[in-house]
Amino acid sequence: MLIKKLSVFTVLSFGLILIGCVAVESKSNILYLYPKDSSQVVTVFSNYSDNTRTIAVGRHSVSPKSNYVKLDISKIRDDGDAIGICWNKNGHSWEMVNNDAKIVEIKLDTTKYVVRENWLRDKREIPNSAYYEGTDCFVVETFDYSKPKPQENGIVERGIRN
Repeated sequence: MLIKKLSVFTVLSFGLILIGCVAVESKSNILYLYPKDSSQVVTVFSNYSDNTRTIAVGRHSVSPKSNYVKLDISKIRDDGDAIGICWNKNGHSWEMVNNDAKIVEIKLDTTKYVVRENWLRDKREIPNSAYYEGTDCFVVETFDYSKPKPQENGIVERGIRN
């Protein structure tokens, strides 16, 4: 009887460990962000187990060695994890924000690409996403599989990291 109980306990323990590993893995993902004309693409690699995010120029399946910015996302709440992006604005190929992220490493041409750590502020000095919801811009939440807002301003593809 004791052996049978131990076997059930072993199977249940193994199952919980496996579920835990799958849950951590599912928190790592890839987003591909495109403007509405699909003329550009940005790849966003999120690794929630080590609280990092890599934003890269172009479409990639693994983190590139150049043309990227690495962010610390440890201070971002799950319910507030969103990226705003504007295409071909103010002389830049794109401008992007990931609110409450901290830039760790930049290997981007900053004359062409802009990455911000916080939402821009409105006239009342309140940070918000309004700038990134205008023409040729959108906001997308990273963790809950949301659609871009406004949806007609771009395309978001979601992938799984290998």
